[in-house]
This record gives sequence, structure tokens and C-alpha cells, in this order.
Amino acid sequence: MFFAYERTPLGLKKMRMALDIFETYLKRTNSAYAAGDSLTIADFPLVTATLCLEAIDFSIAPWPLIEKWYNNFKLKHTELWEIAAGGLKELSFFEKNPPDLSHMVHPIHPIRKVSK
Repeated sequence: MFFAYERTPLGLKKMRMALDIFETYLKRTNSAYAAGDSLTIADFPLVTATLCLEAIDFSIAPWPLIEKWYNNFKLKHTELWEIAAGGLKELSFFEKNPPDLSHMVHPIHPIRKVSK
């Protein structure tokens, strides 16, 4: 989001494949959470990744078990979701208003130039 990585059809395909795998996993395990029927540390990076998809307005509706799992987290863990929702708000803002990082020199990531 902050760096100049192009969103490509191949990247979208890979993301959809990852969502398909998670959807299949949830179907096979028939569990409410990523690692069973209670919230574990396994859920946190998945919630964060899904939150990032929400921030860029990517619909997870085609993956109903993921959508159910994500909404379950929001409803049953409101104190944790409150923290995550702050990050979602910031990421949504930056998606629509990317910061000018042209002054930055990063050793790995390509820098996004904001046109004025």
C-alpha cells in the first residue's frame, strides 16, 4: 500500500488461490477459528491480512466461510476488534490518500511517487 508494487492479474490470482485454500481449510475443519473452536494466535495474522483486504475494498463474499470467520471475530472479540478497527481506518485512509514517500530511500521496497 505504501510502496510502488503494482497490482497485477497474477498477484490477484495468487491472492484468490490463498483465499480458496483458507476457505477449504475452514470447510474441512468445520471450526469457528483458524486452529480450532477457540481464538488462538493463529487467527491474528489472518485477521490482519483480511483487514487489509477490507481496507482496499476487496470483497470476501465469494468465500463465505472466511467471511463468517472474520465477522465472528469482529462480533465475539469486540475489544480486540476495536484495536484492529483503528488500523483499518488508517489503512483505508492511506489507500485513498497515499503519502508522498518520494523523499525516502528504502533498500528493498520501490518508492511510490505521488503525483501532485
